[in-house]
Amino acid sequence: MKLALLGIYHETNTFSRVKADYGAFNIYRGEEIIDEYRLAQTTNAGFLQISEDAQVDVIPLIFAITGPIGTITADAFESISKEMLSLLNENGPWDGILLSLHGAAVSEEYPDADGEIAERVRTLVGPDVKIGLSVDMHANLSQKMITNVDVATVYRTNPHLDPKVRAFECAEMIRDSIDGKINPVMWLEIPPVVINIVKQFTDENPMKAVMENLDAALTMENIIHASVSEGYPYADVEEMGMGFLAIADGNTDSARKASQWMAAEAWDIREQFLGDTPSIEEALAYADVNYDGEGTGPMVLMDVGDNIGGGSSADSTHILEVAQAMRIKGYLQTLFDPESAQMCADAGVGSHLKLTVGGKTDNMHGNPVSVSGIVRTLFSGKFEDDRPTHGGFKYYDGGLTAVFDTEDGHTLVLTSLRCGNTSREQMYSVGVYPEKYRVVVAKGVVSPRPAYQPIAKEVVLVNTPGVTTSDLNFFEYRRRRPNLYPFEESAIYLQD
Repeated sequence: MKLALLGIYHETNTFSRVKADYGAFNIYRGEEIIDEYRLAQTTNAGFLQISEDAQVDVIPLIFAITGPIGTITADAFESISKEMLSLLNENGPWDGILLSLHGAAVSEEYPDADGEIAERVRTLVGPDVKIGLSVDMHANLSQKMITNVDVATVYRTNPHLDPKVRAFECAEMIRDSIDGKINPVMWLEIPPVVINIVKQFTDENPMKAVMENLDAALTMENIIHASVSEGYPYADVEEMGMGFLAIADGNTDSARKASQWMAAEAWDIREQFLGDTPSIEEALAYADVNYDGEGTGPMVLMDVGDNIGGGSSADSTHILEVAQAMRIKGYLQTLFDPESAQMCADAGVGSHLKLTVGGKTDNMHGNPVSVSGIVRTLFSGKFEDDRPTHGGFKYYDGGLTAVFDTEDGHTLVLTSLRCGNTSREQMYSVGVYPEKYRVVVAKGVVSPRPAYQPIAKEVVLVNTPGVTTSDLNFFEYRRRRPNLYPFEESAIYLQD
């Protein structure tokens, strides 16, 4: 049994001004995919795992990935997708295809870029080749994606700790359908509801209740798989919002019943999906008062508006500026600032400098902030983490990195590449121990939790401005569908 593995993985923040051009993508081909992902916990790792079955041969072709930033340029999308199709055509015929996509990709020409890829692959290989798709929990699932594949799976945890498991399940179903053991049929239900990013942690309600309903759906007659996508509210597309998918063995009515039941249950608690995070001043004051000293763990503030994993700038200074004004001590955060990192490198370790840091990508994430202090450490920026991490990634690169201790009691880790705060090893690798700080700012909403919740006294979400702010009224949506809660509080959900 010969299965192709390929994909393009991008979570597109359509409000970001940083375009995803061809040069923004890391592109792995052939054995490079195995080298990069075999030991990880990612989607690709799960697809590769099915090759442990002696009857299955997984052939990795091409995988292109970049961090969450802005819209994919037309040139980048066409260049990568054409290479994907060319490799599929040249190395076929195939028994099955394993598509590694994010599910919230948007290109300049195709709002549903993932659906476009699925359709092009289906057109190339024809109706008889089985296609499996595994996507991120923040996918904006579309009928176009589902219509053009035989099986689809979605992560079930946020932070994402199960990509490998879900991809392996997808690959197993593809194998079993090729063998004729199952006849998977799918139903996708897309109710008119958006869940705020600050309510998407699956270990707490309301998402905990939603996932319990998924477990209940799995016990329904003929159901062999079920998924929930939380959606990605920063991609301005028609399908933006939650999606409920059920897969039944040969019975469309069973799939429809299960997916519509999950969707209806979520719709009934939609008021719980609204955001309710404190302001910067409130969060810093709360953290300062509730810190109990070294040994009890830091107060970890989630910078919602600068969620690097959601496509933000990574250089927001909104919290830093207020922390300076409030004279908060024992404060730690990262900033994407290649210019300042290079100035530190040029000056050398131990040098005293005056810098203007952050706020350089755009005008949405604060102003550059003046700081004075000493260069503590310089580092190449490459590190590994074998602990559980959001998305299951193992290898990271922050580029040239400088640790800068300011005169007002702050430690700033200045990176030259956008690197999310999803691994504590980011700090340990430069000799910084977040356990020793009073306040740690993690730029994210849920993705930093696996790294920082184990050491935190408490995790506090902060409603900051920016391209990933929890205040969705900040954005001008042009493509989203009408009758969508909470934008229209009177929205109506009618099932077929």
